[in-house]
Amino acid sequence: MAHTISDRSAKALLCLFPTAQGRPDAPSWLVDQVVDAELHRRGHPDAVSGAFHALALKEGALLKEEYDLSTHGHADGWVLGAVLVDPLEFTVFNMQRGLPAGDAALRAMTDAMKSACPRAKVVRLHTDGFAVLLGPTADQLLTDAVVAQVKAALAEKLPELRFTIGALELTVVDPPNWQVLGPLAWAECERALMIARRGGVTTIQKRRVVLDGRLPSFD
Repeated sequence: MAHTISDRSAKALLCLFPTAQGRPDAPSWLVDQVVDAELHRRGHPDAVSGAFHALALKEGALLKEEYDLSTHGHADGWVLGAVLVDPLEFTVFNMQRGLPAGDAALRAMTDAMKSACPRAKVVRLHTDGFAVLLGPTADQLLTDAVVAQVKAALAEKLPELRFTIGALELTVVDPPNWQVLGPLAWAECERALMIARRGGVTTIQKRRVVLDGRLPSFD
């Protein structure tokens, strides 16, 4: 049975996403894009890499469980560790070997990170940048040894690639709710990855953010 969308919805989609106006299947294709985006927000993995999509971190509930398990029991703040991974010259790799090989490499990167940190949440931050998030559910703290394990796993699975590797320890003091954590974690991971790419820091970067989310007590 064929399904159609209303003219109003089709026109609205094309106005929202004008770059699709040249496609003969634009309305139905855009519906698929909107559905995929919502699935990604809800934690469905990225089809290419197998990692969580960035939308799950920025707009979804990916860190809700991490908040529930940690915030109320630790007065010093909510802590998240992250190992950041970005392959060097990946555009050249795709050009030389083709997009299917590039997609296979992205999947292999995710598999390597998961093998080093089995209970961590691996997130595809952008096209070819990843974060291995070590929250309370990971049962694994961020250490130099863990960073070395991720490096070794990537080198074993993908010896033909070189990587920028960064590490971040993010502490958020008094977050008012879990919704603030995802966008903050995403932004700090991107910032830490950029610093690592520039060669400015080779050790674990530490960032402490105080939000004053708790209500003051009045005596």
